[in-house]
Amino acid sequence: MNSHARFAVKLENPPFPLLADPEKRVIAAYGVLNEKGTGAVRSIFIVGQDGVIKYANPKYELSKLAQYEAIFAALAA
Repeated sequence: MNSHARFAVKLENPPFPLLADPEKRVIAAYGVLNEKGTGAVRSIFIVGQDGVIKYANPKYELSKLAQYEAIFAALAA
């Protein structure tokens, strides 16, 4: 998706894939479909190479700095 490509450039091409889910199947499966049913609420899921979810925050808020510590801890594990 074009929007993901632009976002990846903003992130300086992160070393992980960004998910595009136009049919909203993954969004629904993860329980993060917004109230209008048009897309996902801001959320973060870190999935290990083994396919196991290492970190889940379905209500991510940019202003809560403690969340960043949890994310970096999950990435380091």
